[in-house]
Order: sequence, then structure tokens, then C-alpha cells
Amino acid sequence: MNISEGFVSRGKYRYIYSSLLNDFILVPDHIEKTVNNKNDTTDIFVNKFLFLKEKGVLQTDSPPLETEYAPLYIESNLANLRQLLIEVTDGCNLACKYCGYGSMYGNYDKRTGIKQDFVRAKKMIDFLVDLWRSHKNISTDKLIYIGFYGGEPLMNFSLIRQVIDYLEQIELKDLSFQYNMTTNAILLSQYIDYIVEKKFKLLISLDGTKENNSYRVTKSGKESFKKVYANVCLLKEKYPEYFDAHVNFNAVLHDRNSFASTYKYIKETFNKTPRIAELNSNGIVEEKKKEFYGMFTGKSASYRQFRDCEETVIEEINIDPQIMQLNTFMEAYSGNTFKTVPDLFFSKTSQTYLPTGTCPPFYKKLFLTVNGKILPCEKIGQDIPLGYVDKNGVHLDADNVKLIYKNLYGYIIDTCKKCLRWKDCGICIYNLPKDKKGRFSCPYSYKTKELNHYFSEQISMLEDHPELYEQITKEIMVDF
Repeated sequence: MNISEGFVSRGKYRYIYSSLLNDFILVPDHIEKTVNNKNDTTDIFVNKFLFLKEKGVLQTDSPPLETEYAPLYIESNLANLRQLLIEVTDGCNLACKYCGYGSMYGNYDKRTGIKQDFVRAKKMIDFLVDLWRSHKNISTDKLIYIGFYGGEPLMNFSLIRQVIDYLEQIELKDLSFQYNMTTNAILLSQYIDYIVEKKFKLLISLDGTKENNSYRVTKSGKESFKKVYANVCLLKEKYPEYFDAHVNFNAVLHDRNSFASTYKYIKETFNKTPRIAELNSNGIVEEKKKEFYGMFTGKSASYRQFRDCEETVIEEINIDPQIMQLNTFMEAYSGNTFKTVPDLFFSKTSQTYLPTGTCPPFYKKLFLTVNGKILPCEKIGQDIPLGYVDKNGVHLDADNVKLIYKNLYGYIIDTCKKCLRWKDCGICIYNLPKDKKGRFSCPYSYKTKELNHYFSEQISMLEDHPELYEQITKEIMVDF
């Protein structure tokens, strides 16, 4: 590798990335020409680079990719499951224009107002309870999150009560449950007391001001802001301590709001830092793409405009998309970060990677739909279930899950092997586009030019703001 194949930061410093060392090597200006031409072997820096080249340290390694999860690993994830998410109903009392289950999307089951069956939910819980009680549950964190999802979950509140009553009857040593729910808050006033009693973590959908929120309409097309605002204020006034500790807001960016307007309104009105996300771009039907992109607003661009034009100071660094990207970069390329305690005891040179940035099955959660499908997440399409629950019980086999993921990765493994961004890919395979045969394909592959630009942007940010390194490690990264 020639030094000229490295990259230059905005500060005009040249670096070479070594995949073997998983670190960046600063190249002093005075030796670049000398090393490439081998004109001087007395300079200590020249000798250093010649030695590194000779030992292959500066070579680009092929990604050590595999495409299979061990069945025992999948079973272990189930036994140590962090969150069970139950779709309470697929019905909703709103008709939000950009809804992920609306007319713009085509990768979900038809929405017919079905309510979750308690018998089905109980079968799923019983299946997991057996695993939670088994020797396979080795988790040190005995708190399990039970999430209620929709549609609008408050439209089937009786199911929520049934599930909680049943869970509280189960005897599980050293294990407890935390309930959470995402709601549009239209029916919130009817169930406030119970929600507070059970200490729900409540995520309320609100895009900002009345105008910002104008895509969130009722079935008849009327605005929903007035009702939502009144119910949120009622909760805040009646239970202020609960509101401060357990309530937050979820907002979606589109062409009728911005990061600035949404953040400022929710922060100033409710003293909360909202979660702000882009419109879901997965599963858009062809005839609706023009409508979708007419609404779409990029989070990074909207945040950057806010940061550059507003006087408001945001103290929470973890809502800055650029800083979160820098955090991902530091985790992948610092060479001295460890995601788990066991990682401390194994050499990273022998580590293998799965293609893409897809979460391992059930590593974070399990999602049960109203139709009995078992999915790894609520944020993906419902066309590739990993199992299902019916009147005969739970049908979830680790060997079958292994084959499903092996086939999915098989579609893109060749692309991933040629991609230079394999170490910190953030793309979920379920969110990749499909070809005409319905197979996933990846249009985001990184070549040398794209990778060097990415490296330059991240290193330049650290050069410009060296304090971010310590701040990110303390406030975002896990510190062992």
C-alpha cells in the first residue's frame, strides 16, 4: 500500500487506516515521498513505515464474514430476552397520512381492526417463562420490558390489563417487569390512573405544534392536536412526578415540521427532549413514492440547519445525528472498545462479523403480532416471520430461524465481501430494497473513495472538537 492511498483530513493531516491494528496511523508530511520511493532508510519514521508495510500491517484485509447464527445462541437470546412487545390491536382511531401501516406501505399484514387474543398472548408468555426459569437464563439484568403496541394500544385496554394481571401472578425469582407503551394519547384521559399505578414508560406521539402535527388526523380528517394536548396537560397536572420520570415524546420529521420547531415546542411546553425520527422509508409501494418523498425530511440536514441557525443550546449530545455517527465510528475503529465483558478476553483478530448491521434474532426484543406472527422487531415488514403462535401453541424453532437468516444473508454476502464499511455497517437487512425477484439487494456498498471520505469526515470532526472524544466515551459509550 502506498501512503498516497490513505486519506487527508480537513486539517491537512494524512492518515492510513490499518484493519489489522484497527487503528489510524498519522503520516508525517516529510516522510510520504521518502517512504514511497525508499530513498532514505535512516529516518526512524521511514523505517517504521517500511517495517509496517513488510509485515502486512498496512494491507486491507478481507472481511471475516459468516452467515449463520448457532441455534444455541438464538435459544440463549430468547432465554435472556430484554423485551417482549405485544401488538394489542392493528386498529387505530387516527389516520395519520404517513402511517407505516397506511396506503404508502405494502410490507405489512392487512389492517382490519383485529384485537390481540389473550389466549395467544398467554401462550407466548408461557413459552418465554419456561426459558426464563431455565439454566439458559444467565442475564445479570433481571428486568424485562413488556411493551404494548398498535395500532393504538389503548383501543384494547382490556387486553393490557389481562396481560399485566397474568404476569403479576407468575413467580419468577429475582425477575421483574417494566411496562411501556407508545400511544397517540387520544384515549389517555380514560386510563391515566391505571397507567400511573403500573408506572408505565409512556411514549406519546406528537410532531410539535398544531401545524407541525397536522398530518396526524382522525378518520374523518379532523385535527387531533387539541385532544392530545389536553390529555397530556391533564396527565402532567394530575401526576407531575410521574410525568417527569416516565413520560417522553416521539416525533416524526416531515415537510410540515422541522427538528427546530419540534424540539423547541416540546422542550419549552413540556420540558422534554423528544425522540425525533425520519419517516420510515422501508416498504414504500411504487405508486406512492412521489407522495412519500414529498413529505420526507432528512434528520441530519434538519438538525444541521437547527444547529447552525438557532441560538438554542442543546445539552444532550445523543440527539445529534452527527455525534451519534461519530460514536459508531469510535466504537468500530478505536481498537480499544469492548461491547461485552467476555470481549475483553478474546482477540479481536479472530472475531467474525455477520453481514450488515442487522440485530441478531431476539437479541433485543420479540414482537408478537395480532395475527400470531413472531418477528424480531416492530420496525420491519411482516412478510418474513420467524415463527408463529396458534391454537396449538408456539411454533418457534432455533434451527429454522438460523436457516431464515442464512438465506437472507445469502442474497447480499457477495456485496458485503466487497464493501469496505463492513465493520460498522448500520443497515438492517430488512430495510434493504428488493430486486424484481423479491430478493434483498444493497445499493450502499463502500469502495475506497467512499470509505476514505467517511474516515476523513469523522477524524476531521475529532480534530476540530477534541473534547468530543472524552464526552462521547463518558456520556454515550459503556464504560467498563
